Amino acid sequence: MNYSRWDVVAVHFPFLEGTDAKRRPALVVSADRLHGEHGVYWIAMITTAKSGRRTNDIAVTNRERAGLPEDCVIRVARLATVSNGQIARRLGDITPKDRTAVAALMKIYAP
Repeated sequence: MNYSRWDVVAVHFPFLEGTDAKRRPALVVSADRLHGEHGVYWIAMITTAKSGRRTNDIAVTNRERAGLPEDCVIRVARLATVSNGQIARRLGDITPKDRTAVAALMKIYAP
C-alpha cells in the first residue's frame, strides 16, 4: 500500500530512547515523489505529550478524523525515515488547518 502526505499512520518505532519497540501514530510529511523514487517516507512523531508539550508541537484539531483515540500533538522536531514494511496501517489524516501549521514549520526547519 502507498501512503500520501498528511496521512496519519501506525508505525513501529523501535528507535525511541528509553522505550521498547511499539506501534505509535505518525504523520507522513514527505511528498509522494520521495516514496516513488526511493521507497521511503518521512514521518513526524505524533504523541499524547503526557510528559509535557514542547515548543512547536502542533495540536491535532480533529482526533477522530486522524484516527487517534485521545488528544495528541504532532512533533515536527522528531522526524524519521521509514519504509512500507514499518507502517502497519493508515489511521486517518489531518485537517487543512493542521496541514498549514505543519507545512509552515517544515519550511522553517527544512527549507
